[in-house]
Amino acid sequence: MKSITINTEDGNLYCTVSGVGDPLLLLHGNEEDHQIFEHQFSHFSKHFQVVALDTRGHGRSDHGKGVLTFQKIARDILAVLRYFNLSAVNIIGFSDGGNLALYFGSHYPKKVIKLIVIGANYKVNGLKKDALAEVKREYVLLTVLGVFFLKAAKKRQIIDLMWHQLNLSSADLAAIESPTLIVAGENDVIEESHTKKIHKLIAKSELVIVPKASHFLMVEKYKEFNQFATKFLLNNSFSS
Repeated sequence: MKSITINTEDGNLYCTVSGVGDPLLLLHGNEEDHQIFEHQFSHFSKHFQVVALDTRGHGRSDHGKGVLTFQKIARDILAVLRYFNLSAVNIIGFSDGGNLALYFGSHYPKKVIKLIVIGANYKVNGLKKDALAEVKREYVLLTVLGVFFLKAAKKRQIIDLMWHQLNLSSADLAAIESPTLIVAGENDVIEESHTKKIHKLIAKSELVIVPKASHFLMVEKYKEFNQFATKFLLNNSFSS
């Protein structure tokens, strides 16, 4: 596995790359980094060139100037594609990384080959009440602390990606052209009705609800996830 730093006009981005074959970009969740995919690296590197990105403001990537938005992070993905000279890429996005993948797939449909989103929500009310309440509590606390501490102010922007910055529409999801696998745990923090709505809005999509699994199903049941995710990515046909 090779570590790479990509220079942008607004700070550096960190990623790791391993394997050969068609490109596969891994996008982690909020307040995480690429290491959340520890059970996926070696498996998917057997079939793909795997690029695991620390998104802006996370891990070893710079936060940069200005407000952190999905638009800005999507432009970072474009910078990653340019760095590796890729016209399009497969994407696995987990949690907030899944939300980012939905944004990228809807706004840059020609840049995505296939898409897998795990525990994603395109509206903030897709979160169950307890999870949403926790997001709001942390945001309010960081708002207060951010007056005194720059680190807290930056973290508030990261948390806000799950609240005010999350503003995809039904039309956005309908604009996704790539075959998409929508995955969630039976006991996810995302409302199952919301997950099913994402499936309904994306024309070329398949849905998998993993029994007895939480939001972190790709960690808890990684063998099962890796198996059906690989099958989806390698299969040339699509069943709607």
